[in-house]
Amino acid sequence: MAWKRFPVPTFDYAPLKGRAYERPAAISSDEAQKIIDGVANGQADLAGAYFVEPDPALLGSLDFRGDFQDMAMCVLPGAGARLVGNSYAWFNQRAFILDANSPDANTLFNWRTPRPMNTLLGPEEGVTLEHQVVFVLSGRIVSDHTRGNRVMIDDAWSAPEGRAGFRVIAACNEGEDNFHDSCFEFSWAV
Repeated sequence: MAWKRFPVPTFDYAPLKGRAYERPAAISSDEAQKIIDGVANGQADLAGAYFVEPDPALLGSLDFRGDFQDMAMCVLPGAGARLVGNSYAWFNQRAFILDANSPDANTLFNWRTPRPMNTLLGPEEGVTLEHQVVFVLSGRIVSDHTRGNRVMIDDAWSAPEGRAGFRVIAACNEGEDNFHDSCFEFSWAV
């Protein structure tokens, strides 16, 4: 067996190559609030990802810039869902997992790839989420700030056996439709 200086987790990025990108349509802040209220009232059929317009003051506080500032609001059926982050990118990636879309949001996780072409984005085994609604911003690290990635929702993802879920996938190079630069897998037991 060949020795690897920097072992990296396995990440099957090939299926994420060549995905046609269309800028996602964001739901309104009123629609987002109705979903959040529905989750708070125990409505279980809302699980999934929705695009929302990020609060400009939040972006400023995170020094998150660029033409693509796509934010995904991820709704989970209950506490205890798993989130696993992966990356296959030449540029170092950064992810903010937040509890709200407001300037006073708490950063639940602030993940960075340790070096280019490293598949690790967050803990290798992922994390267990205690929140039912989280917000994801994904970007590439550029000098002293983060430049937003183009983001898509992958509802067709096949979660591991015995689990359901979705992915939020991102590409950092405009003009390339390879959405493996950042990948966030949300899953829960069924």
